[in-house]
Amino acid sequence: MLSDMDVHTRIGDDGQPESAPQIFRVLFVCLGNICRSVAAEHTFNAAVAAAGLADHVESDSCGTANYHVGSKPDARMLAALARAGFEYNGHRGRQFCRRDFVDFDLIVPQDDSNYEDVIAKADSPEEMAKVVPMSAWFPDDCPLREVPDPYYGGTEGFDEVVALLTAATRQMADDIARAES
Repeated sequence: MLSDMDVHTRIGDDGQPESAPQIFRVLFVCLGNICRSVAAEHTFNAAVAAAGLADHVESDSCGTANYHVGSKPDARMLAALARAGFEYNGHRGRQFCRRDFVDFDLIVPQDDSNYEDVIAKADSPEEMAKVVPMSAWFPDDCPLREVPDPYYGGTEGFDEVVALLTAATRQMADDIARAES
């Protein structure tokens, strides 16, 4: 999935490759930035650390809507993350903005609606190429096409989303590690 991306070199404002290796930055996007994108950020950070990439890869998350700007993640998602062994990193909700196309190398919407919202803000084919749906890293046997929104469901829905994102972000970290070597 990341074979076309160079995780070491960025193009500077002058159009020339920057000489020093840079951090590869990943942005996870959902609707409100209190459930799915937060879980993806947390599971991805753990996968990156386990793959020995913490010095080379960073992540953040945001929402396409402004409903929860400044808010902590949903308590049910924090509880699901804690049950799965992930520690809350202090994240507060924020909304996707045009600057994210500059600041991030890979933008990963959690569902089709989020994907369409992000693509609609892209101004160039290069920006559109940065946007890859989370489902690109789902296990081969996964019947889902997008990360389900657990917001209106029960505890099991949050746990299922964390499990799905744990597997998918582990695959993402593996892909980045292969692209780096």
